[in-house]
Amino acid sequence: MTNTLYIKNELEQLTRLYEFLNQQASAFGLEEQLLMQIKLAVEEVVTNVILYAYPDRKDQDIRIDMSLENGLLTIVITDNGIAFNPLEREEPDISLPMEERPIGGLGIYLVKQLMTNVTYTRSSEKNTLTMTKKIH
Repeated sequence: MTNTLYIKNELEQLTRLYEFLNQQASAFGLEEQLLMQIKLAVEEVVTNVILYAYPDRKDQDIRIDMSLENGLLTIVITDNGIAFNPLEREEPDISLPMEERPIGGLGIYLVKQLMTNVTYTRSSEKNTLTMTKKIH
């Protein structure tokens, strides 16, 4: 079964996202440490959609689908903002001192470290980022 949340592209909507994630974690019986990883990954992706996908438009929908099947948690984030594949970004050089690192790119790197698999597609004018996490 897939549970869905729609939020608008406003940072204030993150509160609704956290409530949704907490409800799903409770329903799925997720441990606190796992929930923190999932929250961090989902927050990073959704915040980027809010800040960058709709540069000139407000009141746009972001869809978050979450399901658990056979020990695989799947989270799908869909928006109809500008096309952007965050997975095409070059991996950051985390060996560089902080002051020498370029701005950006650490968020999606962190998401890829926290989740088992992350994929992106663009179809019918929609961005879809799918994250999975093995939990059993």
